[in-house]
Amino acid sequence: MNNKNLDLLNLCLEDSLFAALYEALCNLEDKWHTSSPEDMWVKALSARHYLSKSNRPDLLLRQLFVGMGQHEAVIVKAILMWMLFNEDRCKDESPLKDALAKMLEAHGDDWNTVYAEFQESESRNEQTGFNGCQTDYSNNAIPTETHNQERPRDSILAHEMVSYALESYDLERCDALYKILSHIDYQKGHIYEDEVRRLFDKIDEMEKACHEPRKVENNYYKDSCRFEAGSSQNGNILLNQ
Repeated sequence: MNNKNLDLLNLCLEDSLFAALYEALCNLEDKWHTSSPEDMWVKALSARHYLSKSNRPDLLLRQLFVGMGQHEAVIVKAILMWMLFNEDRCKDESPLKDALAKMLEAHGDDWNTVYAEFQESESRNEQTGFNGCQTDYSNNAIPTETHNQERPRDSILAHEMVSYALESYDLERCDALYKILSHIDYQKGHIYEDEVRRLFDKIDEMEKACHEPRKVENNYYKDSCRFEAGSSQNGNILLNQ
């Protein structure tokens, strides 16, 4: 494991839930050759952030796992379920939890394997004297590699591309860039979240402007019965062109 991965792992281990599930995630990585525990955690946390921004997270849920391998998907979904229960321990049901539970059950034996590993890992963690802390993962920062030197250059380039699109005031261009950048932002752990938000706000503004009714001002001039072109006060505007 290189220094960057060690830094990321250390950041993840600051979370008590990740620490409780860490042994299980290591076992599943060895069993199914999935991504590292810290990578799986970041994916689950990223999914939680997306769900927190949706009015219907139960309907958005399925789209977050498109293209993910079967074993990786069941692990990330399981982590997400543990996050949800850790956030609101007094609430047993919700549309999001119900939808996620059905998706997990559809994995059959794979889900049973993950569930057993998670339960055993948590139990051993508690036996060593460590207890999980209730956390709101919808606003929790996504851990990133602290020594990644490429990110500043990438962020500058993303900022420049977004600025160019916004200055063009071209709705199609902004919308296309928004779709591309929001997908990359999700895959990279929301490192371009500010730029995605800039695009979203400008697209919203432009779409609202497109649907505003046209305003015609009737400017009256003294000693004249003539109004501005296009005014209904000039009679049939179709005949006054």
